[in-house]
Formats: sequence, structure tokens, C-alpha cells
Amino acid sequence: MEPSDIVTRELRAFFNSASGAADMTEEQLIGLIDPVLRDLGSLALEGEEFRQPPLDVVRYYERSVRLSFVPLLGRARSVVTLVRQPVDIAGTVAGYERLLKRLGMAVNGRFPPWRGLVIGLTAITMTPEPIQPADDAMLRDVLGITLRRMRVVPFGLLRINLGQEAIALAIKSSPDELFAEPLRLADLLTQNFRRYVPAIEF
Repeated sequence: MEPSDIVTRELRAFFNSASGAADMTEEQLIGLIDPVLRDLGSLALEGEEFRQPPLDVVRYYERSVRLSFVPLLGRARSVVTLVRQPVDIAGTVAGYERLLKRLGMAVNGRFPPWRGLVIGLTAITMTPEPIQPADDAMLRDVLGITLRRMRVVPFGLLRINLGQEAIALAIKSSPDELFAEPLRLADLLTQNFRRYVPAIEF
């Protein structure tokens, strides 16, 4: 990202604050990510809400991925979830591990094996908690876990506070960039949301 982009975004945030501009809404966030994901070939699907354990998926995006030309075994799905952070989940490694496992169970149930034995997951979580400089490292730790007895492989975790207009994220690459959603979303959203990085210690 060019320095001018950073200055422009910070100035926009300052003038929005000074003018009393409203916070970004969920609908506006969807309006940002929707064209990018559709350009990759994803279909937008209605979300779902679970009472126990609590989970509110606002929207799913899914597309077919071919891992190989072996019938059935070579089929996979790339899934993006847009979720609201549950009230019982804290912005910690332990909290987001629990959230990722809930998402894994929801995605496993929503997309049966015959549609793809492997599911590459990118999760966008909207949180009311302020984004902190340490959040990137927290998300990297969570991204490193293995979801046992699930077909889900997480490739991207993005945490957004709409009112703060800030983002934290962790992404990892996939072979041949078959699951391109994390990189594309990171490129898009870091142009529209602030990043916070830890201060350099001397």
C-alpha cells in the first residue's frame, strides 16, 4: 500500500468523525466484499443462527474448487463466512479458537461431503470490541490450530470493528492459490479499514 493511501484513509476517518458521519454498516461491508467474491466465482447464500452454542452467520459465500481430476476426491469448496462475534466469545486466543470450532461445525453441516471433501474457510468476524495492536498475533495463533474430525481447513481470519473502522487479520497461502479469498479480501479491506501494529521497542 502506498503512503498516500494511508494518509487518504486517515484523513477520511478524521473528517467523517468531525462531521458526525455514521459508522459503516453491515450492509455497506457486504457491499464492499460482495463484488470481489462474486468476481472469484462465489455464490452468496443466506446465513443462519444457532442458539446453542450461540453463532450468528450473516452470510455464506461458496465456490467450487478442483484440487485434482480424481472424481469426487478432487472436489473441494472455498467458503467465506461473515459472522457477528458471539456474546460469550472474548477477543483472545482461547475465545477465537472456540469461535473457529463453532464455525467449523456450522460449515461442515451446511456443505455436505458430496459437494467437496475439503472446505477452505475464510472467516470475517464483526466485533464490538476495539481492535488492538496484538490482535494480528492472536489471530495467527488461532489460524495455526487443526480442526480435528472436520473437513475444514482455515486459510484466513479477519476481525473487523465497523464503528472503529479497524481490522486485524491473519492469512496463509494455499497451494497454487486455489483458495484465493483471504488474499483478495485482505487487499480490499486494508484499503478501507485501519490496521494497528505493535509499537517498535528499542
